[in-house]
Amino acid sequence: MNLGTRLEGAVSLLSEAENKQTFADIGSDHAFLAIEMVKRGIAQNAIAADINKMPLEKGKENASSQGIEIEFVLSDGFDGLENKGLTFAAVCGMGGELIAKMVLRSRITRQCLLVLQPMSAQEELRKALWDNGFCIIKELFAVEGGKPYTLMQVKYDGVKREYDYIDLYLGKERKETAEFLQYREKIKAAAIKRRLGYIAENKDTCEIDKLIGIE
Repeated sequence: MNLGTRLEGAVSLLSEAENKQTFADIGSDHAFLAIEMVKRGIAQNAIAADINKMPLEKGKENASSQGIEIEFVLSDGFDGLENKGLTFAAVCGMGGELIAKMVLRSRITRQCLLVLQPMSAQEELRKALWDNGFCIIKELFAVEGGKPYTLMQVKYDGVKREYDYIDLYLGKERKETAEFLQYREKIKAAAIKRRLGYIAENKDTCEIDKLIGIE
C-alpha cells in the first residue's frame, strides 16, 4: 500500500513512540494509516476513528482485504476514545485550527504521543500547542504532489513555551532540508500577500518583514 510522503512521514514519527500498545488514527478516512501501522508491526493494536460512517465502512473493506484486524469507531475527534487506552495517535489532513480544538478539548491527548499534520493554519496549531503545555518535539517536512507539508511530533508536559512570530510560521526546528526550504518559500509567499493587506489597512508590517527577509 502506497501511503505517499505525508503519511510515510507520520509513520516515521509514530515509530518513535515509547509505548506502541494502542494507536488511533483520528479522521482516518479509509484507514490506510491504521492498517499500515499494524501491518508493519509498529502498533500492537489500532483504531480507525472518523466522524462519518461511510469512510469507516470503506476502511473496514480495506482492512479485510489486507487481512488486518483493527477497531473502527464513530467519533468526533478523540471524543469517543476515552476508554480505549491510547498510547499514541495521529491527526492528519485537517486544518490546523480544527486539529487544535480536537487536541485541547480531550484529556487523552495529554497521555499519549501525537503526530499532527495540518493542511492549513499551521501557525494557529503551533500557538495553541505552545500556549497549552504541549511540546513540539520535532517537525518533519514532506512534499507531496508538489506541495510542502509539516508534520509535528507532540507530547504534553504542561510547560508553556515562549515563541516569536517567525516560530509560529516556520517552527523552532528549521533544518534546511529541501522539503523545509520548499515549505519556507510557501510560507514567505503567503506572507508577502498578507503584507499587502496590512499596508492597505495601515497596519505595522515589522514582524512580517522579518519573516519575509529570512535567508
